[in-house]
Amino acid sequence: MAIAGSIEAGEETGSARRFRPSAADIFRILYGRRGFIFAVAVIVVALTAVVLMLLPTLYSASSVVMLDSRKNNVADASSVLTELPTDPASVQNQIQILTSRDLTSQVVDKLGLDRDPEFNGSGGLFGGSDSAVPGDTSVEQHETTINNFLQHLWVESEGLSTAISIHVTSHSPEKAAQIANTVAETYVEAQLQTKFRATREATGWLESRVRELSRQVEAADAAVERYKVQHNLNDTAGVPLVDQQISATSAQLVAARADLAEKEATYERVNSLTKSGQAADISQAVASPLIVQLRTQEAEVIRNEADLATRYGPKHPKLIAAEQQKKDIEAKIDEEVSRLAGSLANDVSVARAQVASLESSLKQTEHQAGGENIDRVKLKTLEVNSASSHAIYDSFVQRLRSIQDQDAIQSSDASVISHAAVPNVPSSPRRSMIFAASIPAGLMLGVLLALVLERYGPALHSMMPRDPLRGVPVLAELTGIAHPLAADLVTDWPNSEYARSIGQLAQQVAYGAASGGPRVVVVTSPQAGEGAGTIALSLARAAANFGRRVVIVDANVAQPSVAPLAGYRGLRFGLTEVLGGKAQLSRALIKDPRTNALLLSPAQARSDTGRVLGSREMAQLIGYLRGACDLLILNAPPVLGSDGAPALVRYADAVMLVTRAGRPQPEASYAIDSLARISSPPIGVVLAS
Repeated sequence: MAIAGSIEAGEETGSARRFRPSAADIFRILYGRRGFIFAVAVIVVALTAVVLMLLPTLYSASSVVMLDSRKNNVADASSVLTELPTDPASVQNQIQILTSRDLTSQVVDKLGLDRDPEFNGSGGLFGGSDSAVPGDTSVEQHETTINNFLQHLWVESEGLSTAISIHVTSHSPEKAAQIANTVAETYVEAQLQTKFRATREATGWLESRVRELSRQVEAADAAVERYKVQHNLNDTAGVPLVDQQISATSAQLVAARADLAEKEATYERVNSLTKSGQAADISQAVASPLIVQLRTQEAEVIRNEADLATRYGPKHPKLIAAEQQKKDIEAKIDEEVSRLAGSLANDVSVARAQVASLESSLKQTEHQAGGENIDRVKLKTLEVNSASSHAIYDSFVQRLRSIQDQDAIQSSDASVISHAAVPNVPSSPRRSMIFAASIPAGLMLGVLLALVLERYGPALHSMMPRDPLRGVPVLAELTGIAHPLAADLVTDWPNSEYARSIGQLAQQVAYGAASGGPRVVVVTSPQAGEGAGTIALSLARAAANFGRRVVIVDANVAQPSVAPLAGYRGLRFGLTEVLGGKAQLSRALIKDPRTNALLLSPAQARSDTGRVLGSREMAQLIGYLRGACDLLILNAPPVLGSDGAPALVRYADAVMLVTRAGRPQPEASYAIDSLARISSPPIGVVLAS
């Protein structure tokens, strides 16, 4: 029997495995199984109707709240919390608040849902997600109610706006609307309560802080005043008293020195005129009333003396009396001038003493000022501390006054813009829509099941784990494959059992190729080490002995095995060099030393098996060799763990899968399935032992 006939028979046996019906076949299958399809559809529709009857009717109500970005101009200046942002992230934060357990707990308490069978878990299969357990404590029952309530509530944002929709489902339409409105109102109240709580906490903290700062201010002021009293530091109009004394003493000293200089100058002038005999020219003397009177008398005496001198002689008693009178007047004038000069000397002494006194007082005051300045350094520190305490105290008092009584003008950042209305139509389940959809769904399921039965029904026996070969025909059973010189037995021991088995297999292949059968045969194995290379070389030698032109290509570029089995080591040119254009095919082909078969093997191992075997150059090489020889044998890499075999089988006319015999081979089953998935040519199995 030729290999082509055997593999074609195997293809008929595994037709169910490679089930690829046409459109006409599918129509025929569906028409033939129309009763089964309609039965499946009826069952699906009936089950859908039963489930829809059992499902409870739910009503959905929705209320809408909006985050308001407008500011309260009265309250905003002193608000404790900033306004609520309205960016998408903040809107999502508010959605989390609306679905939080704390908020829903308030709603449960307000509406008394702990006693409602729909929410407390005692309403049966469809009353809630959790069943009420006898003996539950009130806390556990409350938590169960909250869990069930959250499954009836969902919240979503409305597009790009700041509106948030609150949806609630319930068996009762009135209850659904009431709960939705309660959730919205509770959320708005919670926003206000948050502001109230923050304001109260801030007010309480500020009041305690103001009291503390008040004590600090009093202590700082007392420290300043106590320090002033201890160091006798007095100020007038903000200027230290000692500085005022220094200023006043300095002014007096300047005036006293000026007066002293003036009096000393006058005194020196008087002495100078007196010593030069010009005492009469002294201005003080000229201005003296007494001297003026004496000079008047002297003038009168001089005139009288002149008159007497013209009438009497020099010895006349009247003339002598007049002269004596003149001398007396001059003596009085000199005496008055001397008295004036003495008075000036006394004035100078007094002025000098006054200057000395003022200088002494100024030095003493300046010394006192130096000590006070040292004391005022610490005083200034105390005053700065006091001023700082006053500033902090004033700022806290101002802030406290600004936020006091804010509860009356606080407004929520959210408001209910749409209260939920009582729904008139149930929201779920949509019985008519679901029932209508169950009809095409049942038909589709029936069609699918019919195709599955048609696809897998006839081949169930071949899909069982006890048939690892999936119905693929066994071409030969070879014994002795493990012998290191098994391929040489074909020529050296033609009468051996192995050589006779290989000869029978080669006869099928060789004569099949001559009669229009497979000309390109891929020899592979599920995994490495199962003797595919040995069988490929043995098959090529046996076919060459029948007079066929045979070329064997070792396509296992990762682990070449055919050339070493033939006795070749260290090839200069090989398969990869031919594909890369680095060597001609005639230089890379080597002759089998035992037959006329030609061998093309990689000169060096390569790791990129899939890229080499799947290349365009490899396809061209196989096409050329197909026409140049009678039989082309491709030793392919293992099917499992490599992408080389799938790249080669598309060029082959038949695939010979070599696997171990004597035990179940799940790897063989996997390999056959892998080859079937890529639409491989007919497959035959060679069992080797």
